[in-house]
Amino acid sequence: MKNFLLSLGLAVLAMGAKAETKLSQAHVNSMACLENMGQNTSWGQCLGLIFEPCVSLEVASDAHLACLQSEREGWTATMRLLQEDVTEAITVKSAEDLAGILSGWINYVSQKCQAEGDPEGKPRLAAKQLGCQITELVGLSGEYAACLEGRSTADYCVLKQ
Repeated sequence: MKNFLLSLGLAVLAMGAKAETKLSQAHVNSMACLENMGQNTSWGQCLGLIFEPCVSLEVASDAHLACLQSEREGWTATMRLLQEDVTEAITVKSAEDLAGILSGWINYVSQKCQAEGDPEGKPRLAAKQLGCQITELVGLSGEYAACLEGRSTADYCVLKQ
C-alpha cells in the first residue's frame, strides 16, 4: 500500500496545481485502500477510512446524516476534479466514450443506491443511500486516478500522446 500511496501522490503532483491543492490526504488514502483490497487491505478497513469522519456519530442521527451529506459533497468534488483532469488527458474519442459510460454510471448508482424500505425508518434509509453513493464515488475517483497514472485497463482511458 505504501508504494501505491507514493505513486498516487506523485501522480497527483503531476496532475497540476488544480488536483494538487484539492485532493485531501484522507481521500488519497481511501482510494489507495480500495486499490490494494485483497492484497494488503480489506473492505472493512477501507470502509473505516472512507467513513472515519462520521463513525463516532449515532447512526441515522441528524448529525450523522449531515456528516454523510458533507462527505458525499467532498467525494463529489474529488470525483469531478479527477474527471476534469481525465477529460483533459484522454483523446477526444475516449472523452466521448467516457461521457456515454458516465450516463450509464449515474443510472446504475441511482438504482443500486435506491434502498428498499427500512423497518427502522427514513433516517436509516437515508444513511444507507448516502453510504452507497459515497462508496460509488470513491470507486469512480479511484478509477480516474488509475487512468491518470496509466494503470487503468478501461477502454475509455486512452491518454493523449
